[in-house]
Amino acid sequence: MRRLLFLALAVLTASCVSVTTDTTPASTTSATTLLTTTTATSTTTTATTTPEDAIRAQVDDLIAETEKVRELTFLTPPAVTIVDDTELADRVRGLIAENVDPDQIARDTALEVLLGLVPEGTDMLTLYQDLYGEQVLGFYDGETKEMVVPATGAELSAAEKVTLVHELTHALTDQHYSFSDRSDALDKEQQYDALSALQTITEGDATLTELHYVAGLPSAEQQAVIADSLGQDTGVFDAAPKFIQQLLVFPYNAGLSLLSGLWTPQDGFLHVDEAYVDPPTTTEQVMHADKYAGREPAIDVQLPDTPIDGYQNVEESTWGELLFNVMFAQILGQETAGVAAGGWGGDRYRLMWDGTNVVFVLHYVGDTEQDAQEMQTALADYVTTGMGLRADKGGLFTGDSYAFVTRGGADVLFIAASDRQAGETARSAFPNF
Repeated sequence: MRRLLFLALAVLTASCVSVTTDTTPASTTSATTLLTTTTATSTTTTATTTPEDAIRAQVDDLIAETEKVRELTFLTPPAVTIVDDTELADRVRGLIAENVDPDQIARDTALEVLLGLVPEGTDMLTLYQDLYGEQVLGFYDGETKEMVVPATGAELSAAEKVTLVHELTHALTDQHYSFSDRSDALDKEQQYDALSALQTITEGDATLTELHYVAGLPSAEQQAVIADSLGQDTGVFDAAPKFIQQLLVFPYNAGLSLLSGLWTPQDGFLHVDEAYVDPPTTTEQVMHADKYAGREPAIDVQLPDTPIDGYQNVEESTWGELLFNVMFAQILGQETAGVAAGGWGGDRYRLMWDGTNVVFVLHYVGDTEQDAQEMQTALADYVTTGMGLRADKGGLFTGDSYAFVTRGGADVLFIAASDRQAGETARSAFPNF
């Protein structure tokens, strides 16, 4: 299952940062100027200064401030486009329409329905559009290298300034470390767990930078940032399935946690910069800083051929600790999720699709046999609770759909299928389980 849309976004949670830090980032000098800015909605002008000029001056100041806080300078002037809230929402919807394959949405939705993560009939494309339209405060387009942020007058609000610092950080680090190209490559290669891990570096860095920026503001401006953030509408987010909520905030919260451990008053962002060069390669490494410090690799898992008449192999990747965690958390609770997902050693999954039905095959390997036992138990509970299936004999679960869960040593096999016959055919490809 492909993760949520991979844009360099500033979501609502990114602006709700703590301002209690007493650290002071080192400074650098800057001669960067704004490349482009479109006009923002405005109601006042003066004889000598237009609203566009006023916004431009503030953006120039924020460019310099971002370079100072982040301890990097722009290699080329950044492109910043200021829009109103309506145009921002329209642009986000447009990007989703451009970047989301309807067939992929259809099969992902079918898998999520099968797994009991969303109700049947859910329009996931509309949900994504509504969710991002509500939550996104700005974004950086890695393809065009453009930052798009909203403003509603000749004076940027406290939240708008913080959002711009977040997006400027994306533009700045992309110039130095080309994370957009690397993200695109991982996406095309269907390395989705690695992509999620890399995104925690980019979003965690931008969030850490904005935190340091906010910490340097006068207390009245800090309070204005908090007030602006608390005033945002979160109705769509609050109504979204829990796993979507967790996937949306993960790169910001987990990234901030990981990178906060790398930033030091003595070295500043030095080790954060190093994380772009040698980023975490799994979400397990992100969720357990010691495993990133030790660069613990994932266990290599290979799947046998699983030919099923009428089905195509449409996706093969790593499910990863993150997705196990969020699916278990929604159905079984966070405590169970932490235990069951925490022993992840490696996995490989394959998604097959006939245009209507899906077959999902996953081979999991735990760090220990105990970890595999915990995963097997959690999956069995998940199938009966989340998928609504009844337990038959020998790891088989049936009802309106099909599931099979079994274990051998530290290895666990999980098969879920909309159609029982297709599921049984997939199961036959694993005679050793």
